[in-house]
This record gives sequence, structure tokens and C-alpha cells, in this order.
Amino acid sequence: MNKRSFSMITGLTLFAATSVQATELSYLYKDQRIMAMGGANVASGGYSTSLFSNPAGIAKVSNEHGVVVEILGVQAGISSEASALIDDLGDALDADTEIAGIAAINAIYDEYSGQKIHADVSNYSSITNNHGKFSWSIGVLAAADVNLTPYGDTDTLEVQARGYGGVNSAFSYTFQPSELGDLSLGLGLKFITQTSYEDSLSAVELYDENETLSDDIEAKTQDGTAFAGDLGIIYQFNTALKPSLGLSVLNIGDLDFDGYYGSQPMTVNIGASISPDLFFAKKTVISIDYVDLLYANKTRNYNDDGSYTEVDDTSLEKRLRAGISALVYENSWSTLELAGGIYQGAYTAGLSFTAALFRIGLTTYEEQYGTEDNELSDRRYNLSVSLGW
Repeated sequence: MNKRSFSMITGLTLFAATSVQATELSYLYKDQRIMAMGGANVASGGYSTSLFSNPAGIAKVSNEHGVVVEILGVQAGISSEASALIDDLGDALDADTEIAGIAAINAIYDEYSGQKIHADVSNYSSITNNHGKFSWSIGVLAAADVNLTPYGDTDTLEVQARGYGGVNSAFSYTFQPSELGDLSLGLGLKFITQTSYEDSLSAVELYDENETLSDDIEAKTQDGTAFAGDLGIIYQFNTALKPSLGLSVLNIGDLDFDGYYGSQPMTVNIGASISPDLFFAKKTVISIDYVDLLYANKTRNYNDDGSYTEVDDTSLEKRLRAGISALVYENSWSTLELAGGIYQGAYTAGLSFTAALFRIGLTTYEEQYGTEDNELSDRRYNLSVSLGW
């Protein structure tokens, strides 16, 4: 791959790594431990990252070892077809002539037409402490993602990318209103800054004989900052299965970047979970969620010139999540957690292995796009590594 073709490819993909498909449901962070069990966490909590689904969830973080510190929590994900598309585009950009290069790019648009290509990278580092009745967590997020969708009928490449980060925090208080169970109330606060880009690129623009694409991308990027709050509750019954019910309202007032790509609507989310004692696991959690109860998320339909229109998205399947997580092995220095579930109508699976201060995780899930169930989707594979204690 020559210098110019490398520049064009990295201008699209690495832009996000220093900076989502608009039709997927909005999100800030997807913890791969939670995604492995279908992304269901509204009622179960238990992680520092539970504040992204319900700020009351940090009340379920174990206080067995005191303060929970997670640093260098790096995650990276990629769609199954991403590598092939990037390699093919690189070869097309290495064509000897402009005519040959443009023809090759258009052929690639035809071959991959309608396929959703995604890549992301993120780091979330946090400190969490559960004092019993009172819990708190504060973390710093840095993330980037990019989505590419070729269309053969219009000979364009649809691009959405963003780089974003900021401070996220949650505070919870747990009390016992009756002998039936415990009630946890949560408050979350977040401050996020981002750079985003969205456009549709023709083969002529992508081949970029005059090397102006980088300038065009820079001219169309949008910068913004936003602040929002979250509220949540979890009620856990004092029975053998420890059933819990959860409700969260995220991004109160909207996490709005002047309406540009990456803006997050206010969503209402509900969930339920149980923690049965199973013979093969030290701890088991089974959860089910329904997110965006009021259908605040919209779908963006893009035009050839990069403009778009927003339409209602009422897909039930996209909002339903369910899964199970089982701690199958634990000793004084290592643990192994396995998980599986259903996310947007497709299976999820993953594992998380911890040895001393080091944790590694592998997860796969499938993201659905569009306003109709099973309209379009892409399967993603994710790797996470972190240090913590």
C-alpha cells in the first residue's frame, strides 16, 4: 500500500481513533463483560461501568476488598468484514491510474453494498467504593468509533465517526423501606466532549487524486461539549433468588452536541434480574432489560450528499436484552467468568479471566440497524484488557 492510499484509509479509520452508525441505538460505553450477557444490566449492576445503564447499579459492586480500582481498561472491537473491506480499498487506492482506481472502488461499493462495517477503541479508568449504604464511582472515558457502509446503487461510502471522552460519576444510597427488600437510589453526572464527522463519499472523492480529502474531512468535523444527569433505582427482594427490579432515566435533558452526530437522547430503561444458586458456579446473575422505553432514539437516513433525515425507530427487538453471567472459577489470585445472552435478537457470548491484577476478556455480539427488526446487522468481536484491584 503506497503512502497516498495509506493516508486515505487512515483518514477514515484512524480519524475515529483520535476523534457509529447513526441507526444503532445511542450509547457512550459498552462494557464487554455486560455485552457478553446480552447487554442487560439495568437491574443487576455490580460493575463500575454499571453507571452507563443505571447509576444505582454501583450499589451492587462488591465491597469485599474495599476500593475497586480499574485502570487502563482498554477495549477494541471490529466487525467481521472490516479487515477485508479496508484491505480491498487499500488495493484500489494503489491503482496506477485514476480511472482504474475509481472503477475498482465502485466495484468494491457493489461487492459490499449495504454491509455495515464498524471499528471502535476505548479506555475507561475508574475508582469505585461501596461503603454499604453509600456508594460512589468516578471514571474517565476516552473512546472512538467509526462506521462505514458502501452502497453500490449510489456509488457512495457512508461514513460516521466520532472521538469523545470525559468524566462520568455516580452516587447511590441504599436503605430498607421494609423487611421485603432493599432500595438503592442512584444519581449520575457526566461531562463529555467530542469531535464527530459524517458524510457520504463517492469513489472520486475517496480516490482523491488531488489529496484534498483530509482537508474536506477537517472542514466537516463538528466539535461540542455536553453535560447531563442520570437517575436510577434498584429494588432487591430479600428472598432466595434475590430478585431485583431496576429503572433508569439516562441523559436527562439530552446529552446534546448541538444536534450533531453523537448526540444522546434522554432514555427510560427498565430491567429485572435474579441471582440463583447453581451447582456449577460461585455466583450467577440472570438479567433481562428493555431500553429506550419511550422510543427517543431516531434513525438517520443519509442522502448521497451526506445530508440526512430522521425517522422514528420503534423496533422492539433492538431494545430487548437478556443474558446470564456465571462465575465458574475463583481462588485467591484468579477468576473465570462465562456469559451468554440474546442482544437485539442475536446471540452474545464471552469470557473474562482475571489473574492477580490483570484481566482479559473476549466477547461477540451483533448490532442491529434500521427501523425494522432484522433489517441490517453486523457481528462484532471485542477484546478487552485491564489492570485493577
